[in-house]
Formats: sequence, C-alpha cells, structure tokens
Amino acid sequence: MNRDFIVVQSFSHLIDCFCPGSIHTEVLRVEQADIIRVTNERKYIVHNGWYCKAIVDDHYYFYIALEDLEHYYTKGQILAMEDIELNLNYLNFQIDQALDNKDESNFKLFSKQLMEVNQLKVKLEKHLDADKLFYI
Repeated sequence: MNRDFIVVQSFSHLIDCFCPGSIHTEVLRVEQADIIRVTNERKYIVHNGWYCKAIVDDHYYFYIALEDLEHYYTKGQILAMEDIELNLNYLNFQIDQALDNKDESNFKLFSKQLMEVNQLKVKLEKHLDADKLFYI
C-alpha cells in the first residue's frame, strides 16, 4: 500500500547514490504543495539502513532513507491526509475562539492559515481520487 504526503514547507533533500564513490549524488528541491508518494518498494543498504522508493508529483523517482522521511514528517514539513484533517479541526477551533474573544488579529491569522491548509487538502484529495480511478 502506498502512502501519500503533501509538502507543507519546501526543503532540499540530498539523494543518496548507491554506486561506489557516490558519483551520482544530487540535491532534489521539493516545493510546497508537491505530493510525495512512498511506495512499498524497499532496499536495505549495509551501513546505511532501509530506503524506500518515493515519487514526487508522479514524475521524479528516487530512494529515500526511512530516517530522512521520518525527519521531514516529525518536523512537520510533510503531512498525510489525517494530519491535514487534524490541522483543519485545530484551526477551526482557533477561529471560534477568536470570534468568541472578539480577537480580530487572531481571527485573520487563523483564517488565512485555514485557507492555505484547505488548498493543500484539495490538492491531495484530487491526487488520491485520480489514483483511485487509475486502479479501478
């Protein structure tokens, strides 16, 4: 089963090369709203650990260390759909609190964040829906 993430915060990732001397090492720039699909295809590299195949926006394939993937996830740079849903619930709560407290600045701040997270959710939903159609 594949696992899809959406990039919330842009970052650069150093792609490891498995050749002797690491002659093909390159840096991949992952931008906000890119979708990263992590597949079940795995490799174990002695002295480096586990890697899994990842696909960025359905066109760039590479192997990423599970340790790196966990790092991006725990830093909040990539989110799964469940994380987006939780974030939306939190932002709605904050907006309600700002309205109750008549706090205009927090209302504007959280409303802006809510719109941004909603845009990410819509993009990820479209990707997931298109993927479902592909496998039917």
